[in-house]
Amino acid sequence: MFHDPDGPARLSTTAAHALADCLGIDVSDGRVLLYDAVDPDALDRLFRPRHDGRARHGSSLSFTVRDHYVTITSDGEIVIEPPVHR
Repeated sequence: MFHDPDGPARLSTTAAHALADCLGIDVSDGRVLLYDAVDPDALDRLFRPRHDGRARHGSSLSFTVRDHYVTITSDGEIVIEPPVHR
């Protein structure tokens, strides 16, 4: 999934919706708690444009939510990998 930085949604909102989709639950029911793994406001600030307006490139943040490995890149890509069962 990709986040559109020019769209109306914040990056943290897009990430929460992507997680809900992967987990097969409704994002509004409160079971997807992004803030249990990462501060949503900090996530939004981390990838917003620099103070001079230049976009941030080449960075990423990874964390886990309910055993799903989440990676968000500065380009807006959101990758969610399900847990590996052995």
